[in-house]
Amino acid sequence: MSRSKMIGKKLVSVLSSAALAASCLAFAPAAPALTAQAADYTAAEYDTSSYIFHDTFENGKGDWSARGSCSAAVSSDTKFKGSNSLFLSGRTAAWNGGQKALSSNTFVPGRSYAFSACFTNLQGPDRTEFKLTLQYNLNGEAKYDKIAQAFSYRSKFVQLYNAEYTIPAGAADLVLVVETTESTCDFYVDEIVAAPAGTKIEGPVTNVVVSEGPRIGDVDLDGKINLADFIELKRNLIRGTLSGAAKVNADVDQSGEIDNTDAELLLSYILGEISEFPEPIPQHLSMKDFTAKVQPTIVEKEPDSANQARASVAYGEIQKKSYYSTTCNRQKDVNILLPPNYDPNKTYPVMYIMHGYYEGIDRMLTKGNAEMHTREMIGNAIAEGAAKEMICVFPDVFSSPTLRACTGMDETNNQAYDNFINDLTKDLMPYIEKNYSIKTGKDNTAITGFSMGGRESLLIGMKRPDLFGYVGAICPAPGVTGSFNWSSDNSPYFLMITAGSDDRTVYDNPKTYHNNFTQNGVPHIWHYVNGGYHGDNCIRAHLYNFFRIAFQN
Repeated sequence: MSRSKMIGKKLVSVLSSAALAASCLAFAPAAPALTAQAADYTAAEYDTSSYIFHDTFENGKGDWSARGSCSAAVSSDTKFKGSNSLFLSGRTAAWNGGQKALSSNTFVPGRSYAFSACFTNLQGPDRTEFKLTLQYNLNGEAKYDKIAQAFSYRSKFVQLYNAEYTIPAGAADLVLVVETTESTCDFYVDEIVAAPAGTKIEGPVTNVVVSEGPRIGDVDLDGKINLADFIELKRNLIRGTLSGAAKVNADVDQSGEIDNTDAELLLSYILGEISEFPEPIPQHLSMKDFTAKVQPTIVEKEPDSANQARASVAYGEIQKKSYYSTTCNRQKDVNILLPPNYDPNKTYPVMYIMHGYYEGIDRMLTKGNAEMHTREMIGNAIAEGAAKEMICVFPDVFSSPTLRACTGMDETNNQAYDNFINDLTKDLMPYIEKNYSIKTGKDNTAITGFSMGGRESLLIGMKRPDLFGYVGAICPAPGVTGSFNWSSDNSPYFLMITAGSDDRTVYDNPKTYHNNFTQNGVPHIWHYVNGGYHGDNCIRAHLYNFFRIAFQN
């Protein structure tokens, strides 16, 4: 049965003849209509006198400032209304943007308010998702709550609008934030408004999206998914009437085009045959393009603050576990660092972080040349919105079936380290998948390591690109051989090699790997740390960058 006939059969089964006739009339050629939400808003209904604040940027930035490593300035390059907008440029992370402190005397926790802001970009991606966020403090812990979120096409303004946003009870130190969900492009924001709950606030009609309610499937942008959305989608198949956010929402399977597959999925959802839409097939940049994208974000050394515990930040739990290794015929210990506020009802990507020769499972987490602060580093990155929530696994890399620990730096022990690929894939990864709530596949799995662990991460990444999408190596030991290449259809998304100028253990060996990959045309990041030795300062600098890049493609 064709998709069109299948869709028609489903409709007939649930609609009366009169309703079906009405639906068919809706498909007839007609002038494109405004969305249901937009049709309710006439110019006379926009009562600006009730606004709590209305930031137009016609006379400067007002109370707005830059957030993170970016700049905030008034610009006349583009605007939704008037002559100016606020321009946020030089952003290195999605959370970089603009911020404005809100008085808790005016914005009372537990009460609801209307918020609106109009966003666009001129030189970034074709489609960017913007976000209006409330940052606040609750019992000494920093919290971030979405007010509104929506996509915009380049050079087209989109309104992020929530008519009934409730300030969380007990919140203090309120800060309104304009940012993106993923992109680091420069962007513009205009007409930022706060008003009493329910206030109608003007915005670009064709792109209005209410955040509290469905997005994908909500074709008519009224905050609900029902037969009216199906009718709008079918009208688009006939006449191509959709644009902006409505067009985004109509692409139910997120394939990049609107077709009968979207119509069938939407109708199945409306009829209750499915309770959620299928996960979209991820669209990834090539290794070359993703490497070029993240190259400008790489820093040589991490800031001191990255390793410091902050009173307002939640940090993950370290769990010491053991699993039976069939590869080694014994129990093996492993450290597992959970993300802050780990929720077994959610799923998380996983990063494996490996130690070097003679070292153990604490080395990359807590006990290095000095005290390591890996837990604080990843916790701070997640709190900033710079890194994905992830589970970090710190394994015992030494994997001999006859020896329990390294006995010397010789070929027998080298082979025990190289045998970790079997322990990892046959024993440890299945243990993690069974006991923790994780996402699987190369999109959601990263591996990196120090010294001998760096050698192993390269070996494993080269042999199993089907499993690991993000590969790193810190001061990697010699011993990796092979083509130093991947097939074009089976490669990781990202490769990073870190080296220190003062490494007196492996010396220039990391550069040898770098040269081999370069000669074979493999895109990668060559991360050189001036003053970096064979130890903590190279490890910290590498992890600071690697945490922020993993799982972002």
